Amino acid sequence: MGPGSWRNRNVAVNDLAAQNPSTVVSTMTTGRAEASYRRIHDRLWRSLFAYSGDAEIASDAESEAFSQALRREDKIADVDAWVWKASFQIAAGLLKKRTDVAVSVASVPESGVFDRSTLEFLSQLQDLSDQQRLIVALRYVANYRPAEIADLIESTPGSVRVQLHRAHDQLRTSLGGLK
Repeated sequence: MGPGSWRNRNVAVNDLAAQNPSTVVSTMTTGRAEASYRRIHDRLWRSLFAYSGDAEIASDAESEAFSQALRREDKIADVDAWVWKASFQIAAGLLKKRTDVAVSVASVPESGVFDRSTLEFLSQLQDLSDQQRLIVALRYVANYRPAEIADLIESTPGSVRVQLHRAHDQLRTSLGGLK
Protein backbone atom coordinates (compact mmCIF):
# COMPACT_ATOMS: atom_id res chain seq x y z
CA MET A 1 0.00 0.00 0.00
CA GLY A 2 2.18 2.84 -1.25
CA PRO A 3 1.65 6.58 -1.07
CA GLY A 4 0.74 6.68 -4.77
CA SER A 5 -2.27 4.45 -4.22
CA TRP A 6 -3.50 6.78 -1.48
CA ARG A 7 -3.19 9.75 -3.78
CA ASN A 8 -5.16 8.02 -6.57
CA ARG A 9 -7.86 7.06 -4.10
CA ASN A 10 -8.12 10.69 -2.91
CA VAL A 11 -8.53 11.96 -6.48
CA ALA A 12 -11.33 9.45 -7.13
CA VAL A 13 -13.05 10.34 -3.86
CA ASN A 14 -12.74 14.06 -4.60
CA ASP A 15 -14.36 13.56 -8.01
CA LEU A 16 -17.25 11.72 -6.34
CA ALA A 17 -17.57 14.44 -3.71
CA ALA A 18 -18.37 16.98 -6.40
CA GLN A 19 -21.34 14.78 -7.39
CA ASN A 20 -22.35 13.73 -3.87
CA PRO A 21 -21.43 15.93 -0.85
CA SER A 22 -21.80 13.00 1.61
CA THR A 23 -18.59 11.49 0.23
CA VAL A 24 -16.61 14.40 1.68
CA VAL A 25 -16.53 12.40 4.93
CA SER A 26 -14.71 9.60 3.07
CA THR A 27 -12.17 12.10 1.78
CA MET A 28 -11.49 13.36 5.30
CA THR A 29 -11.10 9.80 6.61
CA THR A 30 -8.70 8.81 3.85
CA GLY A 31 -6.77 12.03 4.44
CA ARG A 32 -6.21 11.21 8.13
CA ALA A 33 -5.03 7.70 7.31
CA GLU A 34 -2.75 8.95 4.54
CA ALA A 35 -1.27 11.59 6.82
CA SER A 36 -0.68 8.97 9.50
CA TYR A 37 0.97 6.62 7.01
CA ARG A 38 3.30 9.37 5.78
CA ARG A 39 4.24 10.36 9.33
CA ILE A 40 4.96 6.95 10.83
CA HIS A 41 5.57 4.40 8.07
CA ASP A 42 9.39 4.31 8.04
CA ARG A 43 9.83 4.34 11.80
CA LEU A 44 6.98 1.87 12.33
CA TRP A 45 8.27 -0.63 9.75
CA ARG A 46 11.83 -0.50 11.12
CA SER A 47 10.52 -1.01 14.66
CA LEU A 48 8.35 -3.92 13.58
CA PHE A 49 11.31 -5.47 11.79
CA ALA A 50 13.52 -5.04 14.86
CA TYR A 51 10.83 -6.68 16.97
CA SER A 52 9.94 -9.55 14.65
CA GLY A 53 13.21 -10.15 12.83
CA ASP A 54 11.25 -10.69 9.64
CA ALA A 55 10.56 -8.19 6.85
CA GLU A 56 7.42 -10.02 5.78
CA ILE A 57 5.92 -9.96 9.26
CA ALA A 58 6.80 -6.27 9.58
CA SER A 59 5.10 -5.47 6.27
CA ASP A 60 2.06 -7.68 6.94
CA ALA A 61 1.49 -6.29 10.43
CA GLU A 62 1.81 -2.69 9.27
CA SER A 63 -0.49 -3.23 6.28
CA GLU A 64 -3.13 -5.00 8.35
CA ALA A 65 -3.05 -2.31 11.03
CA PHE A 66 -3.57 0.46 8.47
CA SER A 67 -6.29 -1.56 6.77
CA GLN A 68 -8.13 -1.94 10.08
CA ALA A 69 -7.61 1.74 10.84
CA LEU A 70 -9.25 2.68 7.55
CA ARG A 71 -12.30 0.59 8.42
CA ARG A 72 -12.57 1.94 11.98
CA GLU A 73 -11.15 5.41 11.59
CA ASP A 74 -14.32 7.23 12.57
CA LYS A 75 -14.03 5.52 15.98
CA ILE A 76 -10.30 6.18 16.44
CA ALA A 77 -9.24 9.41 18.14
CA ASP A 78 -5.47 9.12 17.52
CA VAL A 79 -4.77 7.14 14.34
CA ASP A 80 -0.98 7.13 14.84
CA ALA A 81 -1.14 5.66 18.35
CA TRP A 82 -3.82 3.16 17.34
CA VAL A 83 -1.78 1.92 14.36
CA TRP A 84 1.40 1.59 16.47
CA LYS A 85 -0.41 -0.47 19.07
CA ALA A 86 -2.38 -2.59 16.59
CA SER A 87 0.63 -3.33 14.37
CA PHE A 88 2.67 -4.68 17.28
CA GLN A 89 -0.26 -6.79 18.46
CA ILE A 90 -0.65 -8.19 14.95
CA ALA A 91 3.09 -8.86 14.70
CA ALA A 92 2.99 -10.67 18.05
CA GLY A 93 0.18 -12.87 16.75
CA LEU A 94 2.09 -13.66 13.58
CA LEU A 95 5.20 -14.50 15.60
CA LYS A 96 3.25 -16.97 17.75
CA LYS A 97 2.48 -18.91 14.57
CA ARG A 98 6.19 -19.23 13.83
CA THR A 99 8.86 -21.33 15.44
CA ASP A 100 11.86 -19.54 13.90
CA VAL A 101 12.22 -15.91 15.04
CA ALA A 102 15.84 -15.20 14.06
CA VAL A 103 16.60 -12.13 11.96
CA SER A 104 17.00 -13.26 8.41
CA VAL A 105 19.34 -11.11 6.36
CA ALA A 106 17.74 -12.60 3.26
CA SER A 107 14.31 -11.30 4.34
CA VAL A 108 15.41 -7.67 4.29
CA PRO A 109 14.52 -5.79 1.10
CA GLU A 110 17.44 -4.65 -1.04
CA SER A 111 16.69 -0.98 -0.44
CA GLY A 112 19.51 -0.38 2.03
CA VAL A 113 17.08 -0.15 4.95
CA PHE A 114 19.68 -1.56 7.35
CA ASP A 115 23.44 -1.92 7.08
CA ARG A 116 25.17 -5.20 7.94
CA SER A 117 26.19 -4.15 11.49
CA THR A 118 22.63 -3.09 12.31
CA LEU A 119 21.35 -6.47 11.10
CA GLU A 120 23.89 -8.22 13.30
CA PHE A 121 22.72 -6.17 16.28
CA LEU A 122 19.08 -6.91 15.48
CA SER A 123 19.86 -10.62 15.40
CA GLN A 124 21.07 -10.29 19.02
CA LEU A 125 17.64 -8.96 20.01
CA GLN A 126 16.13 -12.35 19.23
CA ASP A 127 17.61 -13.70 22.48
CA LEU A 128 15.47 -11.27 24.50
CA SER A 129 11.97 -12.00 25.73
CA ASP A 130 9.13 -10.77 23.50
CA GLN A 131 8.41 -7.93 25.94
CA GLN A 132 12.05 -6.85 26.13
CA ARG A 133 12.44 -7.03 22.35
CA LEU A 134 9.31 -4.91 21.93
CA ILE A 135 10.52 -2.29 24.40
CA VAL A 136 14.04 -2.17 22.90
CA ALA A 137 12.59 -1.78 19.39
CA LEU A 138 10.30 1.04 20.50
CA ARG A 139 13.07 2.76 22.46
CA TYR A 140 16.02 2.54 20.08
CA VAL A 141 14.49 2.10 16.66
CA ALA A 142 11.32 4.18 17.06
CA ASN A 143 12.99 6.61 19.52
CA TYR A 144 10.11 6.60 22.00
CA ARG A 145 10.74 7.63 25.62
CA PRO A 146 9.86 5.16 28.40
CA ALA A 147 6.67 7.07 29.30
CA GLU A 148 5.51 6.93 25.66
CA ILE A 149 6.32 3.23 25.45
CA ALA A 150 4.36 2.63 28.64
CA ASP A 151 1.32 4.32 27.07
CA LEU A 152 1.62 2.20 23.92
CA ILE A 153 1.95 -1.12 25.69
CA GLU A 154 -0.35 -0.26 28.61
CA SER A 155 2.34 -0.51 31.26
CA THR A 156 4.10 1.89 33.62
CA PRO A 157 7.24 3.92 32.85
CA GLY A 158 8.99 2.19 35.77
CA SER A 159 8.25 -1.25 34.37
CA VAL A 160 9.50 -0.16 30.96
CA ARG A 161 12.76 1.11 32.49
CA VAL A 162 13.22 -2.19 34.39
CA GLN A 163 12.67 -4.18 31.18
CA LEU A 164 15.17 -1.95 29.34
CA HIS A 165 17.73 -2.48 32.10
CA ARG A 166 17.24 -6.25 31.97
CA ALA A 167 17.52 -6.19 28.18
CA HIS A 168 20.75 -4.18 28.41
CA ASP A 169 22.17 -6.71 30.89
CA GLN A 170 21.24 -9.65 28.68
CA LEU A 171 22.63 -7.99 25.55
CA ARG A 172 25.83 -7.07 27.39
CA THR A 173 26.23 -10.73 28.42
CA SER A 174 25.48 -12.09 24.95
CA LEU A 175 27.88 -9.63 23.33
CA GLY A 176 30.73 -10.79 25.56
CA GLY A 177 30.75 -8.23 28.35
CA LEU A 178 31.09 -5.11 26.22
CA LYS A 179 30.16 -1.94 28.09
